[in-house]
Amino acid sequence: MDQTPAPQPPLPASVGVLVIGAGLAGLCAAIEAARAGASVLVLDAAPPARLGGNARHGRNIRVASDIETPFQRDSYPAEEFERDLLRVGAGDPDLARVLAEGSRDLADWLLAQGVRLEPWAEGNLPYSRRTVFLRGGGQALTNALLSRARRLGVEIRAGIAVDQLPPEAFDPAHDGPLTVVIGAHRITAQALVLASGGLGANRDWLAKTHGPRADHIANRGTPEQLGGPLLQALAEGAQAAGLPGDGHVVAVDPRAPFHDAGIVSRVDGMQHGIVVGADGRRFADEGAVRGPERHSVWARKLLVRPDPRAWIILGPEAAGRLPPMACPPLCAESPEALAALCGIDPAGLAETLIPPLDPPRTGAMAPLVAPFHALPMIPGIGFTRYGLVVDATARVRLNDAVAPRLFAAGTNMCGAILGQGYLSGAGLTIAAVFGRIAGRAAARLAPKVRSLPQPLPPRPVVIDPVPDPFAEAKRALNLCNSCGFCTGLCAVFPAAQGRPDLTRGDLRHLAHLCHDCRSCLHDCQYAAPHAFGINMPATLSALRRSDYREPLRPAQALFALCCLVPPLLLLTLQPLERVFASHTGPGAFYALIPHPLMAGATGAVMGLAALGLALRLALFWRAGRGPVRVDFPALRAGIVDALTLRNLADCEDRAGPAGRLRRIAHHLLAGGFGLTFLATVAGFVLHKLGQPAPYPLLSAPVILGTLGGVAMLAGLALMSLRPDPLKTPAMARSDRFLRGQLALLAGTGLALLALRDTPAMGLLLALHLGTVAGAVLCLPFGKLSHGGWRLISLIRAAAEARARQRDRARLDRARSKTASGPDRAGGER
Repeated sequence: MDQTPAPQPPLPASVGVLVIGAGLAGLCAAIEAARAGASVLVLDAAPPARLGGNARHGRNIRVASDIETPFQRDSYPAEEFERDLLRVGAGDPDLARVLAEGSRDLADWLLAQGVRLEPWAEGNLPYSRRTVFLRGGGQALTNALLSRARRLGVEIRAGIAVDQLPPEAFDPAHDGPLTVVIGAHRITAQALVLASGGLGANRDWLAKTHGPRADHIANRGTPEQLGGPLLQALAEGAQAAGLPGDGHVVAVDPRAPFHDAGIVSRVDGMQHGIVVGADGRRFADEGAVRGPERHSVWARKLLVRPDPRAWIILGPEAAGRLPPMACPPLCAESPEALAALCGIDPAGLAETLIPPLDPPRTGAMAPLVAPFHALPMIPGIGFTRYGLVVDATARVRLNDAVAPRLFAAGTNMCGAILGQGYLSGAGLTIAAVFGRIAGRAAARLAPKVRSLPQPLPPRPVVIDPVPDPFAEAKRALNLCNSCGFCTGLCAVFPAAQGRPDLTRGDLRHLAHLCHDCRSCLHDCQYAAPHAFGINMPATLSALRRSDYREPLRPAQALFALCCLVPPLLLLTLQPLERVFASHTGPGAFYALIPHPLMAGATGAVMGLAALGLALRLALFWRAGRGPVRVDFPALRAGIVDALTLRNLADCEDRAGPAGRLRRIAHHLLAGGFGLTFLATVAGFVLHKLGQPAPYPLLSAPVILGTLGGVAMLAGLALMSLRPDPLKTPAMARSDRFLRGQLALLAGTGLALLALRDTPAMGLLLALHLGTVAGAVLCLPFGKLSHGGWRLISLIRAAAEARARQRDRARLDRARSKTASGPDRAGGER
């Protein structure tokens, strides 16, 4: 398949508002400017897959709310938000007030743009009264805002870097249009919004501020945050906020991708062991900070050391308590071997491990005994706080005035609000609130136009095969457990978080719990072309196929044999004139195939298949994690979820909600299958009552069978209306075989009904019975059985969800007995 990108049209010569950067700040500015009637062009240096900047790695946004909402517990008044900003050292108290007040309606505004927030009542979130959580994480936020901006007529161009801002933008006396030069192209804009992020990926700038240590400072965010326009603005006389080199840092694993690794690069466990430098010596009290802030506290400790590298040393007991992380600990049987593995001075490490510890360590620690484990760590910068000062309308402040037509929003001005402090979720709030402010103010300088919706780019095609389903599923789900952003998308991710070990039984359960809706792929910041290359739908689909043990070619041969043998036997064992005679009236079918033979063969085939499938499903249930209490509400919930396909009700792709086509098609297929089964039952009852087949057109077997066959064919037709470029070749072959089976099953049944009074009845009857036998014999080891596997998984998931709800209710009751205190959302990141 040709993956060459289509040629881009030339850039416009003029525009109302030019936005540099397609992160959260830039997209919010573009949307508000377009809503105000301005023509808007957004330029971003990143390729299409990385549009969204650092917002792709966000999970929750801090917002003020006077009341409890479906997405935020209790209340968090704007006055308290403002006090929190002042407490951490807000750079400008007036901007802090603007931010807190501007966040009041932010959750509603995001919802109105198509962004989905996660309801706390679903029980998948930590307690939080200060933030709302993004369903699907920051990539889902980016997808929704990109789609909304394009629908408003905003033109978005990826892969175009703006290296130079127009000098006249920094002249307070210049109040005319601004001209931006990009190579040989010139764009005239009435207003310019700078939202291109900070300096976290600029290695030269980090080297100037941190010296040789910069080589060991990872960039957790986008590799495009180079800060060229920001540095130019500061050189042109814009007021600076914050300190050079300052930014929000956490301790990360150097084995993770050096750029754009986000939350999963974070390391943990320092509170359970000791931390040593390259010399093997301890340099701080590991037990002094045990809360969520430990990640940034340790990063700051590393950042001031001449050599910022360090290693967390753990014994086997502490290593067993580690949360899921992208990279497993290094392990050795002796301190010397561990030192050699890590590159630590062995003499220093051996001396450090001799008690007592020096400096003293706060709190208890598991014994440091063999086998020894180590996690390397370095500082990782998420975003920088050094940037621009703006006024309340987001205009850039110059040394003695303001820039009339230059606005800034997002990371490049967050230092003006945060100073050198940090509040969980506040970075995204700054981007969204000041992005909206900048967009509205910039639009007032531009003429109003009528913009046409921009076309959405094609979805990325990811068809990489999965070589080892179990190994790849364990790798990918471990990263998902480390990330946690997709918790609210479907039942798979909460169930995975309760299974940190990810045994084979766990992986099988999670694979069948997946409905292959693809939302997690489109919402994943680690999907290809990211180095992690996560493709959870393809991975779990390959694991399901492995679990079915679907021998595709033998199954195809068996099905074809079943379809051919009954007609051949009929032609061989019955006179041709009898086969091609017209048989009508009650018992006509049995004139060709005796009822005992038909019923006996059908019963034997169905019984054998049912026994095989039941045995496999029973073993599958036993392979699940431990005993689970399945009460009636859990059983009912699992069955309802299976019948209603609830997990397919809220799917989306990068363009937004994916519609209900696939869910309707599944309902038609499943409903049609159910109706044909009821038709068989009705026929059995009528036969016992002395009424042999075939039955009148208005009888229950005929009506039910006809409706069932038509529904199945309609479902198959709907599925074929939407091509699926994300399937691997193996998945596509499996699906084609299943659809072929169902099409023959429904088609031969309807053809038999239509032609049962003609000479074709005999061959059609034999062919239909053969397709039924073939489909049933393939059932225990084919995709057609996925309903049984999924039903069991949904029942188990419902039981586990009820257990989590009971545990959370107990925690809420305990919390309600205590006074309202600091936010305890340790999961905020």
